[in-house]
Amino acid sequence: MILLHSIEELREIEQPIFWAMGFFDGVHTGHQRVMHEAREKRALCGVLTFAQHPLALLNPSAQPQLLTPVERQKVELIHELGEADLVLVLPFTHDLSQLTAQQYLTLLEQHCRVAGISVGENWRFGRGGEGDTTLLREEGERRGFSVRIAPLLKEHGVAVSSRRIRTAVRAGELQEAERMLGHPFSICGEVEHGQHLAQKLGFPTANLAIPAQTCLPPMGVYSVTCQAEGNIYHGIANIGVRPSVTETLKLPRLEVHLLGYKGDLYGKYLSVQLRSFLRPEHRFHSLEELRRQIAKDIAGLC
Repeated sequence: MILLHSIEELREIEQPIFWAMGFFDGVHTGHQRVMHEAREKRALCGVLTFAQHPLALLNPSAQPQLLTPVERQKVELIHELGEADLVLVLPFTHDLSQLTAQQYLTLLEQHCRVAGISVGENWRFGRGGEGDTTLLREEGERRGFSVRIAPLLKEHGVAVSSRRIRTAVRAGELQEAERMLGHPFSICGEVEHGQHLAQKLGFPTANLAIPAQTCLPPMGVYSVTCQAEGNIYHGIANIGVRPSVTETLKLPRLEVHLLGYKGDLYGKYLSVQLRSFLRPEHRFHSLEELRRQIAKDIAGLC
C-alpha cells in the first residue's frame, strides 16, 4: 500500500483511482463499507482522508475527541482491511477549506485520473460543507466518473457513527464500541521514559503519552493485548494520572505491563488494544500496597 501526504505526489500515479473519501475517525464498520465500494477492477482503490479533523482549524472549541488521533494508527487500520492500494493523508489547511465543492473536485482531477468516488450518504464537502451526495452525483455525471453512495450502516436500528462510538468508549462500553468499530478499541503511541517506578516494583511498564484529543474510556485498569516485535502479548494497562505517584504535572498516561515480554520498548510505537475493565484507578497508601494490587491484577489474567 502506497502512503502519500500531498496532492502533488499523485502525479506519480499513472493508473486511474477510485477514491473512498472521508475523515474516517476510528475506521469503523460504516467506513469499511465506503472503502469496499471503492474497489474497481480497472482502477486503484484510494483512500483520501485528512491529517487533522476539519474542526481543529474551523472551530477548535467544537473539535471532538478522536478514536484514532495518531495518523499511523488510522493508516494501519486501513491497511489491515486489505482494500486500499494507496492512502492520501492531506493536511487540512485554510486554503483547502475555502475551495468550493466544484473546485475541490477540479483540484483532484488536475493531479490524478479519477475513476470514481465512494462516500457515505451523509458526506459533505467543499467550503462550509456546501456539497452533498446529490451534487457529487451531478458532478460525476458531468465530469465522467462513477459515484457510489454507501448507505449508513445501522446497529439496533441506529446508524453506526464515530460520534456514537465515542459515546460508548467514554461510558466504558468497550464491547459495544468494538462491535461498531469491527476491531478492538486501541490507544497508540510511542513509548517514553518514565520514573521506572513499576520496574522497581517488579512489574516493568511501557509508558505512552496520550495525545490531547484522544477519546478515552473511564480512568482505571484494563486487560489488554498488544503486538510487540511481531508477537501478541496479553497484559494490564492503567489509564489515568497515577494518583499514588508524586508528579508536578498530572496528565493522563497509559502504562502497560506485557506478560512474558522481555526487551526494550523505548522509542517504539505500540498499539494497545483494550479488552475489559478490571478496576478504577485509586490512590494507594504505600508502594507495597500498590505492588500487591498489581500482582493481584496480573494473577486475574492467568
